[in-house]
Amino acid sequence: MQASVRAAALALALASSAHAALDVRELDGKADPCRDFYGYVNGSWLAATTIPDDRSGWGTFAIVAKRNEAILLAALDEALAAPPAEGSAARKAVDFYASGMDIDAIEKAGLDPVSKPLAAADSVTDARSLAVALAALHARRIRAGFEFGVRADAKDSGRYLAQLLQGGLGLPERDYYFRTDERSKTQRADYVAHVARLFVLAGDSRPRAEERANTVLALETQLANASLGAVERRDPEKTYHKMTMAQLEELAPGFPWHAYLEALGTPALSEANVAQPEFFRAFARLAKERAPAEWRTYLRWHVLHAAARTLPRAFADADFDFYQRELRGRRSQPLRAGEVVDFIVGHYGEQPMAEAMGQIFVARAFSTQAKARALELVRNVKEALAGRLRAVEWMSEATRERALEKLAAMNVKIGYPDRWRDYSAATVGAHVYAENWLRANEFEHRRLVAKLAQPVDRGEWWMAPYIVNAYYSAERNEIVFPAGILQPPFFDAEADDALNYGAIGAVIGHEITHGFDDRGRRYDAQGNLRDWWTQTDARGYLARAKRIEEQYAGYEGIEGLHVNGQLTLGENISDVGGLKIAYLALAQALDGREAAPIDGLTPEQRFFISFAQAWRATYRPAYERLLIQTDQHSPARFRVRGALAHMPEFAKAFHCEAPQSLAGEPAEIW
Repeated sequence: MQASVRAAALALALASSAHAALDVRELDGKADPCRDFYGYVNGSWLAATTIPDDRSGWGTFAIVAKRNEAILLAALDEALAAPPAEGSAARKAVDFYASGMDIDAIEKAGLDPVSKPLAAADSVTDARSLAVALAALHARRIRAGFEFGVRADAKDSGRYLAQLLQGGLGLPERDYYFRTDERSKTQRADYVAHVARLFVLAGDSRPRAEERANTVLALETQLANASLGAVERRDPEKTYHKMTMAQLEELAPGFPWHAYLEALGTPALSEANVAQPEFFRAFARLAKERAPAEWRTYLRWHVLHAAARTLPRAFADADFDFYQRELRGRRSQPLRAGEVVDFIVGHYGEQPMAEAMGQIFVARAFSTQAKARALELVRNVKEALAGRLRAVEWMSEATRERALEKLAAMNVKIGYPDRWRDYSAATVGAHVYAENWLRANEFEHRRLVAKLAQPVDRGEWWMAPYIVNAYYSAERNEIVFPAGILQPPFFDAEADDALNYGAIGAVIGHEITHGFDDRGRRYDAQGNLRDWWTQTDARGYLARAKRIEEQYAGYEGIEGLHVNGQLTLGENISDVGGLKIAYLALAQALDGREAAPIDGLTPEQRFFISFAQAWRATYRPAYERLLIQTDQHSPARFRVRGALAHMPEFAKAFHCEAPQSLAGEPAEIW
């Protein structure tokens, strides 16, 4: 897209969502708010909305993300015309972006930029060389076999601990290898065809590529068979197994761990969290038993898979056709500029150069005044939860005291980091796209390994400021709200309290409640995995949580698929609690005042409408299927319906005889 065209797109994006607003003309007068509030608020929008061809779904989050992207792309265009200072983080981000836009250079380079990881894959002749090859790939963040990472020790949150995690799969998660319905069988066959397609593009004959693709599926199926399922992985105790290297070698003989660690650059590593011991036992056995040629094929595939979006168009097209068109239902690829930014930043802003991109965005889109108003909202929502903690009757005083202590200690991060990440050691620059990707990954690996000798940096962010999302970290007991989500209609410093508390207030409440959901409640005020509950209180909590699990498991989505109540439990508890405490915070902000209605709607009504509008979304069938099968979040309409069922305040605001339908009594956790 030419700069002038992109400038016009930016102007349109800014005009369409410059301020939070509630247009009563969007409400569906045919729908009964007491029976279908999501339809009442969003039905007209859903009927009039067509998902863009380059998207899997569309809704408030996607609209804000598109606006943020337009702001960032306009800034990048200006930076290309007047480059930032040489060596600065912004310059490296701009150079990375420019390399992604240089199609001619990408096509000319072919596979040359990934020749080293491909050579590592082709070097496997025995278990030791497999260990060295895996280390070479992991140092470039190519996640074959398993994953290596560095995070705070879950039971000693002030220090970092190496993490060994299951991984090495090309399909979204383990169950994709074992489901027996026709759709799943077709997707596995299409996956094998996709793997073969990439091998052909890399130079194999069609028969050879098909043989190799079947080898990949067979080996990945064995890895999947040894993997924990998504529900089991939610249990922090089931994924915490701190071991010495001697204990790891005893657990998983057959794989030379010392050779791996030495090649990885961590030869002195004394201990690690082996998150899924049975997986590593099986992996080590496969390392010894499966032929080197099979491992060479498998590793070669994972190099091509990881690098595909940085390689010539034929590779990127193949990647899109399977992972986006087949699995997510997207009909066409996005414009190149947006695709490049998405790849550099990552879906959650987790990629190495994401924070450098975030700096460019924040300079354009987030003011100090907005940060101050957002902090005020967070303080009020935290105070509302403190009030609930003091009032809940089912909790004993001993547990209540610890809960209030944890809430008081919960750190808050708003907008962007106080201290930006140091990119001086990153060698990203005037290189071809795939090479910049590898250089960024190598920088990130070195940064992670260096952490092992340092205390935990509690100022670090795990999500780029550009992202339309937020998170709670149990290990740090902190809530983080990037500038990307602190935008209209979620948040507007000039909007009335009802709109802000209904939209961003519910998000704030959601993240705070994560500290007390079925998983977060198991961490203490310092972020340590430690049981601070009395047995009676824990039993009472779990009984209430079970009711929420069963409630959401009753929601039926696409093709008769039901929401997985166990997988989504933490998010559902946080939705229910988050909406409740956001409403209480609004009541405190109103301070007993009966604010005049706006457009005939009371503040309480505007609060609930704002909440439902924030979660408006529509999905392509393939994408909703993927979400229900893999995502820890319920589809948007169930997030609204499920939370409102626990809010008698909603029924009162809209003069309903009862809240949204709910089998049994409300859970009343928070």
